[in-house]
Amino acid sequence: MKQELKQYMEERFMFEFDADITEDTDLFKAGVLDSFGYLSLMGHIEETYGVPLGDEILGNVMVSLSGIVGFVEAARARVAGSR
Repeated sequence: MKQELKQYMEERFMFEFDADITEDTDLFKAGVLDSFGYLSLMGHIEETYGVPLGDEILGNVMVSLSGIVGFVEAARARVAGSR
């Protein structure tokens, strides 16, 4: 999942993860994401990984690839555990 999400972000937002923009970089501060890009990314996550985000994303602003992957993995585990 991490690799697919990384590739999606690089292609969609036209940047590359490297020494300056790492998996832990705040993508808003780095100028990679804005509010529209963030909403697009959240839509991709919901659609691709089946993670319903809804109001939950409001209190959990995910700003780095590492943070996003951690959040999605935890959300998927909760969904799988509730079945």
